[in-house]
Amino acid sequence: MLVIIVALLVNHLTETYSVSFTVVVPGDPVVAHVGSTVILPCWINPPENAEALEIRWYRNEEFSNPVLLYNDGKIQNIQECFRNRTSLTQRSGQSGGLKDGDVSLRLEKLTFQDEGSFHCEVSLESSYGSKAVDLKITEPSTLWKALFFTVLILALGLFGLILYKYRNKLTCTKKGKKIKEGKEDCENTMEKLTNKEVCEEETTEKLTKEGDINIEELKKHAVDITFDSEHLHKGLILTNDCKIVRDDPGYDHTGEGFPLDLCAFGAQRFTSGSHYWEVDLAVGGSPPKNYWLIGVAKEGAFTVRDRSALTPSSGYWFLCSDGPNGFHTNTDPPVKLSLTPRPERLGVLLDYDEGQLSFYNIKESKHLLTISTTFSESVVPLFNPGVGDKSMLRILDCPKPVESAEESSQPLLSNNSSDG
Repeated sequence: MLVIIVALLVNHLTETYSVSFTVVVPGDPVVAHVGSTVILPCWINPPENAEALEIRWYRNEEFSNPVLLYNDGKIQNIQECFRNRTSLTQRSGQSGGLKDGDVSLRLEKLTFQDEGSFHCEVSLESSYGSKAVDLKITEPSTLWKALFFTVLILALGLFGLILYKYRNKLTCTKKGKKIKEGKEDCENTMEKLTNKEVCEEETTEKLTKEGDINIEELKKHAVDITFDSEHLHKGLILTNDCKIVRDDPGYDHTGEGFPLDLCAFGAQRFTSGSHYWEVDLAVGGSPPKNYWLIGVAKEGAFTVRDRSALTPSSGYWFLCSDGPNGFHTNTDPPVKLSLTPRPERLGVLLDYDEGQLSFYNIKESKHLLTISTTFSESVVPLFNPGVGDKSMLRILDCPKPVESAEESSQPLLSNNSSDG
């Protein structure tokens, strides 16, 4: 009886593996990073049950010291350095895996020492096949560093947004002597701009409640500003009174973003003192302009070659409205603002001696921004109407306020009382 069983078993094995097989592996290297788990693929073709085969995985020149040796239906040996971190993808007795001819090797907790070729040898008596799989180990730090810096940038951006939102709670200190109403200096290191400090004194809501700006006080420094027709960009149209400017409909703006070269300059030059002017951004009741640039420039800086030229170091200081891209200054780094509602009339105060350029929303009676710097040369008003707006840009006549009779008589009454 025993002889019959053995004969049947031999006959079964002979029938099963009477056809020779080949070993199949991928042509490209398998890539994985340190610390991960990887599968080194290997199959026999045609797919047959491999449970009765000998499966040997070994490194170069280490045939007698295999990474893993499978024989007689079980794993017989595992190399010491791979112990507890290597196996066949599926053990016998499970669906798939060896039963389907899959003799792939699973490696866990990869190290750089694992890089190299792994030979997969499958054999049974006269049938034999062997192929090599190349394993490449990569450093995961590149991916993790990128993820780390991405999270860091998002965190810093969120932190900056929170600080900006609650900037009205930042402490503003006054420098030395008593400062005039509405001209506080914020020693706020949060917004230092390369030796130029941009300080938003309070939130818009608080400025309104406290009546931060006194328009009549600003107008005491009013000056009559007109456009300099001799230094006008050829893509602009100017009225005869040199008060209104707009982009020429025939001007072809081929670049991307705001047309920074489309500049006009004031005819007046300033080397000292305080000077105030107003600009109408909603001429004739039209909607407020979406695109404009207003500020001051160093006299002689009339030719704009490229965007990089419009910097404080080259003699330009301005506030820009760039349509859907919002409002920003040209300081380094730029300061972006969210101005709601969009200004219809903009007031500009140049304090040459103090090195300050301030902007105001006149209709809303709100202070918008003050840029602090140092002026060392003659400066002129700077304008740019942008392109595509229906509305024009107009310099308003801004007469100085007339003293009331009561104010003008007070000193005289005082003198009379002292004489008496």
